[in-house]
Amino acid sequence: MYGWSCAAWAQTHRYKLDFTLSAKNFVDTIPITFEEGQIYLPVTIDGREYRFNLDTGSSQGILYTDSPFGIGQRLGKIEVQDAHGHKDSIQAVRFPSFRLGHLTISNYSGTLHRPVQGLRDYDAIIGFDLFNKGLSAKIDVKRGWMILTDRKKFFRCESGYKWKYRLLRFVPHVKLSPYPACSDEALFDTGSRRLYVMGRHSREVFSEKVPEFGTQIEGKGFGSRSIGNFGAEQSDEIYYLHLDSLVLGGYTFADYHTLTTQGYSRIGAGLLAYGVLTVLPHLKTMTFQPYEDNGVSRVGNSPTEIAFVPVPGGVAIGMVREGSPYHEWGFRAGDVILSIDGRRILSIADYQNFPFIEGRTYRFHIRRADGQETDLPFTK
Repeated sequence: MYGWSCAAWAQTHRYKLDFTLSAKNFVDTIPITFEEGQIYLPVTIDGREYRFNLDTGSSQGILYTDSPFGIGQRLGKIEVQDAHGHKDSIQAVRFPSFRLGHLTISNYSGTLHRPVQGLRDYDAIIGFDLFNKGLSAKIDVKRGWMILTDRKKFFRCESGYKWKYRLLRFVPHVKLSPYPACSDEALFDTGSRRLYVMGRHSREVFSEKVPEFGTQIEGKGFGSRSIGNFGAEQSDEIYYLHLDSLVLGGYTFADYHTLTTQGYSRIGAGLLAYGVLTVLPHLKTMTFQPYEDNGVSRVGNSPTEIAFVPVPGGVAIGMVREGSPYHEWGFRAGDVILSIDGRRILSIADYQNFPFIEGRTYRFHIRRADGQETDLPFTK
């Protein structure tokens, strides 16, 4: 139900890789956790352990103003752009030195952001500059580890499905096919939880050039569902897609429900639920080894029917699919949730922490866009 994306897509200038590593010619195995479609790395600062999110959709690291280990050195203002194309000028900062596995990383820089209340259960972000620095990695979320190395030939014997990536504003983009004769370029963004979302522009191009692509569209609506570092995407038309097949590097994902986003097409961390990924920055190549390799994985996921987004002082309905039970109960995009069974909802965290019980019906008191208030039933 949430469209949270961690991505602060790229910095537009002052991009530097001047951070230093404590070792050379090393190979290290780092424990990782994979929770709700996100990769988390344990790091140590001044003897205390913290949790960093690994976000390949961010060109550099991200700190938050409520950081538990401090903000570090301020480096001045820079211009950044998030995954939805929103731009802003924000503070650049230098991280405190931190230990990742047996490696100490010093002078690591990033940007400083205000936290989105209730949507973060980690302390900071490590971006794709970890790989742009020249480090290769093999990520296996099922076994719970990431092998990190500066040896260019260490993974030379890895087999699997390979694809090239290109750097655009210092973050990786890959080619894929969501339908025969349709080629999409997507940001490879582990800050996005989904396997794949399609950018609005790509959908428009496919619909115009390949009329048969219309068979993949199962409905449309209005609203927003994805949240970046500068807030939710703009409300606009949303198309609900049921892709027969999604082909990446020769590997096929079948029977996949997704939707369009107002930003860029993205391949997200959902890919990692299906196999091991190796990133080789010196070749600008990724290799995918499916956990079960018969050339195709059937996803068979359910379509998204409702999404909640934070708004100042509360939480609102970002989108609701026409024909869904939520739409029939009366929910509409833009409705602000004021209370649930009389319990006030003042933030997205209040909604997340509400003690819902599966199958039970609740009374949502909401305020419409025109200011009118009403009660609606909601069954979890």
